[in-house]
Amino acid sequence: MEQLLENFIEGCKLGNAAHQQQLYRYCFQPMMKVCQRYHKNMDDAASSYNTAMHNVLTKINQYENKGAFMGWVQRIMVNTCLNDLKASVRFETKEISDREYNSFQIMPNVYAETDSKDLLKMVQTMPTNTAIVFNMYVMEGYTHEQIAKTLGISSGTSKWHLNKARTILKEKIKNINYNENRKNA
Repeated sequence: MEQLLENFIEGCKLGNAAHQQQLYRYCFQPMMKVCQRYHKNMDDAASSYNTAMHNVLTKINQYENKGAFMGWVQRIMVNTCLNDLKASVRFETKEISDREYNSFQIMPNVYAETDSKDLLKMVQTMPTNTAIVFNMYVMEGYTHEQIAKTLGISSGTSKWHLNKARTILKEKIKNINYNENRKNA
């Protein structure tokens, strides 16, 4: 599979349209999942995917084979989704103390044990601002300082949105577990 991807990349660097189409298809499934985490509907996710893939194909000569190619593509996907959302999303300044922030933690294994489709649905029902921060922090691994810089908000506002996301998820996961227990009883 790696050799196939390398062939696509080299063909794209030479401007080969068939390789560009193959790379587009190769990236589609994993990268559409990234776009869906940021957008509430498939049309917007697909639009971001297409824009991002255009950027990938026009900037592919900048990829220097350092690090994972799909990681490079994912970074472009995330940045494209964020740019698409910035025009329509406004963040209110909200702060949370470190003590409050640290007092509420969902263990990472909760996310791992939750079906990915269920988790995606839960994230898509969150307010857009909250979902963006959750995705950047939990799914992409950004720090609150990086989120703040990228979105033009304070790190306290980033922490507030993450805390809100965790509260929403905790309630939704609790409801899923409650409903499953009722079915099995």
